[in-house]
Amino acid sequence: MEAFVGILVDTLNSMIEEELGLLCGVATNMQKLSRLLSTIKAVLEDAEQKQFTNKPILQWLQELNVVAHEIDDVLDDYAAEASRVKYKNSVRFSLMCYPVAGNLVFRHRIGKRMKQILEKFNAIADERIKLDLSDQKRGSYFNASLETGSMVNEPEVLGRDEEKEQIVHILMKEKDRDDQNASILPIVGVGGLGKTTLAQLVFNDERIAKHFEPKLWVWVSEDFDGKRIIKALIESVEKTSIGDLALNTLQRKLQELLRGKRYLIVLDDVWNENTREWKKLKSVLECGSSGSSIVVTTRKQKVAEIMRTLETRYLLSLSDDQCWSLFRQQAFDCQEKQERLEAIGREIVKKCGGVPLAAKALGGFLRFKSEAEWNSVKCSELWNLPEDETHILPALRLSYLNLPVELRGCFAYCAVFPKGSKIEKEEVIHLWMANGLISSNGTMEVEDVGDAVVTELHHRSLFQAVEKDEFGLVHDDTFEMHDLVHDLARSVMEAKHGGTESNRTMMLDLRDDQLTMAFPITITGIDQFSSFLSKCGSLRALIVRSLREIVIEFTELPPAVSKKFTELPPAVSKLKHLRHLNLSRSSIVELPNSICDLWNLQILNLNDCKYLRSLPKGMRFLRNLRHLCLQGCGNLTHMPSGIGKLTCLRTLSMVVLGGKSGFRLSELRGLNNLREELTIEHLERVEDKKHAKEACLIRKQSLRKLRLNWDSKSTFQQYNDEEVLEALKPCPSLQYLSISGFEGSSLFPSWISTVTEVDVVESAAEYIVGAQESTAASAAMSPSSLKQLELENMPNLKGMLGREVQGTPGVFSQLQSLSFYRCPMLTLPLPRMPSLKELHIEQCPNMAWASISNLTSLNSLRIMDIEGFSCFPEEMLQNLSLLESLEIRWVSDLRALPRSLASLTALKELTIDHCLELESLPEEGLRGLASLQKLDIEGCYNLVSLSMGTKALKSLTHLRIARSNMADLPEEDHSIEPSTIPGNKFIQLFAARKSFHIYHVTIQSTILSNLAERR
Repeated sequence: MEAFVGILVDTLNSMIEEELGLLCGVATNMQKLSRLLSTIKAVLEDAEQKQFTNKPILQWLQELNVVAHEIDDVLDDYAAEASRVKYKNSVRFSLMCYPVAGNLVFRHRIGKRMKQILEKFNAIADERIKLDLSDQKRGSYFNASLETGSMVNEPEVLGRDEEKEQIVHILMKEKDRDDQNASILPIVGVGGLGKTTLAQLVFNDERIAKHFEPKLWVWVSEDFDGKRIIKALIESVEKTSIGDLALNTLQRKLQELLRGKRYLIVLDDVWNENTREWKKLKSVLECGSSGSSIVVTTRKQKVAEIMRTLETRYLLSLSDDQCWSLFRQQAFDCQEKQERLEAIGREIVKKCGGVPLAAKALGGFLRFKSEAEWNSVKCSELWNLPEDETHILPALRLSYLNLPVELRGCFAYCAVFPKGSKIEKEEVIHLWMANGLISSNGTMEVEDVGDAVVTELHHRSLFQAVEKDEFGLVHDDTFEMHDLVHDLARSVMEAKHGGTESNRTMMLDLRDDQLTMAFPITITGIDQFSSFLSKCGSLRALIVRSLREIVIEFTELPPAVSKKFTELPPAVSKLKHLRHLNLSRSSIVELPNSICDLWNLQILNLNDCKYLRSLPKGMRFLRNLRHLCLQGCGNLTHMPSGIGKLTCLRTLSMVVLGGKSGFRLSELRGLNNLREELTIEHLERVEDKKHAKEACLIRKQSLRKLRLNWDSKSTFQQYNDEEVLEALKPCPSLQYLSISGFEGSSLFPSWISTVTEVDVVESAAEYIVGAQESTAASAAMSPSSLKQLELENMPNLKGMLGREVQGTPGVFSQLQSLSFYRCPMLTLPLPRMPSLKELHIEQCPNMAWASISNLTSLNSLRIMDIEGFSCFPEEMLQNLSLLESLEIRWVSDLRALPRSLASLTALKELTIDHCLELESLPEEGLRGLASLQKLDIEGCYNLVSLSMGTKALKSLTHLRIARSNMADLPEEDHSIEPSTIPGNKFIQLFAARKSFHIYHVTIQSTILSNLAERR
């Protein structure tokens, strides 16, 4: 609330400064409102802290929230009307002559609303005095009852044995370090997860007791007072209270007590992020002997980063079974009750989210409750349960109260997302923007402020990174909230707003065939959507969750689904306060031109609208639009002219070039604030290279990814691809470039060396660098940035360099990764590339294989899907002394590997996959592989036995053979013990303390019998 009120004050002051209030005769009321809001803002910190235990203050905050949103709407109405008129009449009118001032109806309405709001604010300001709210700096919200000690208070601690053993092991081996400074190990996790309990388990372990002397425990809490901590440590050693001594005296006394001793200190519940304060305390503690250690527990990742010298231990949630055991201990006093209520209890335990505090608290709360009350809890949200009996949310609320005021509203707002959902960072930032929860701060754009807020909430354990999605992919831009943290956010939002936020954010959830509005209204039936919109005049964000998100098996949507949301209802164009419209993944075909009346719209998200064909002609009127998201709009064939006038744009995912009535490339000239990525479609329509130059891509310093696409099948061709590409020179900060459908004979423009990663797809180019490009590139050459190059589906590509090019152009001097896919005419030798580490060749049957030996820095070589090729030249593997990984897959006619395999002295991994004609491995070649650790053979059905050269593989730790007709292994000099594995899928052999895995399909019994005979 304080952050939102602060933004209102800034808005009012800005309007007063620009004298906009004079236009409607409300300047005086604006000034009064600004003063009142500033007065109220000063006491909001005190109100925030007291609201959870003082109902009148809670009600006062709710009333304030309602009126604050009213004034926000009024200011929004006026600013929008003034800006709209200014834009439409900019040629004829100056700022002080808006016709809006002459609109008597509008002036009257604004003046009346402002007067009404001022009266409400006066009453709210008077009420703050009665509530005894203070503008003084708040006191601590930590109380003595939260203090911890070193004793384990639980009769049994479940699920932390492994973590305890790991920490004990780490602490005890620290004695072997030469460094005399104390080692610091942080334990991080959400409130109630058991950080303190784990530290107590470690502290009281017998091995720790024998290893460390003394062992000291201090509860730090919010107030990181170095003097208090030092005094507590001294009293812990001397086991007696000491008087109020000077800091210098205390510091010297503590050092005398610890000097030369291997101590263990636990600093429990640390919140301090002031590096300077920590360093002052740390300098005092650096007096022990080698192996002295400090364990820190905290909810905040940033605290861990400031203090740690050892790897941070992130505490994981308990399993449902472990939580059930904790719950059962507290909830049941007899077997009969457990048998009767176990099914309900297990459902309740799922609400705990693996947090032991919640499991124990709920169990104790229900111990003497009836079955009906158990069912009531099962059907309730945790944040609705009595706090004085469960104590769950008060413990978590410390994390909320410790937040800076500008972050509190952002955190609480996240309750809009369904519990357990994956939250996209970009979407939540856009929603914060739309609801006025964040703003630019002068040095940072509002989007960067939002990114910093997400990072901070993650560091405070309120957001959790999503490690992998359902496909096993990692997404850095997605996070989730622990169920209990979501309950905390929901409780704060419900208490503070009392449901009034529901008229500012709406989520239309088509997946469940219902309209769901955030906080807390749910309306069944999509037919009510349009009529309901007319009641949502204050709506800031509208999000449509389409069923098509989960109907991925259909190439065309079934009729029942496609009728759901193919067009916007007319009522949307009346939402004059709307900032955020998200229609991503919907089945919408076109947008009505009336959407261009949404003057305040900042975000229009149309990502993955695969049926969208065109954008409205009036897009140029959306002057406040910052993000036009068009990724995955593959059927978008037309974009109107005028988008280049939207100079506020930060995101323009894609532009589709058209004819005279469509979007022209030169319109990009003024859009220099574009960020992240841009795709330009239909570059074959560019008539002259000067139009490409007018796009001024070089001025777009925040672009990181650029995709340039020509449609080689289009009938409208200018055949000037090379000139256009050269003219589209980007800013040197560009990291990724994709080129598709390029029809020039040679590919690289002179500026290519400034890009880090380049992908080329379906290009007709014969060479990457021709003679002309080589000269231009050398002339313009600064140290090359090109690290990765991928070439795919290039039917005419003969080589990387034209035949007339001498030497290796500098553009390849820093290249580290090179991939060729489906380049059938690739015949010329590879040039020397001194930095190349990885080479991938797939479906390139005419490759000049011997030239691979030029790549002396190569670390990884992968060859795949080569037909009609029976053997590699002996020269290919020569000079590759740094090669560590060699993969040969689906070279179906390969009969033998070159004997020069022996020259790969650094090779650690060798994979041979589906080389169907391979009969043997070269004995001489294997003898040189002294570093080989992993040998993986699969689908080589003609390979009947391993070479005797395998006996020379002294470093081998993993041998895998799958889908092979091999019946035996070479004789070994040491004993082999066969051991079957569950499922009988492989045999595990132990020899010279190394494990070999032989995966087998057809003749496992043969190998088993042969092994048995050897025994």
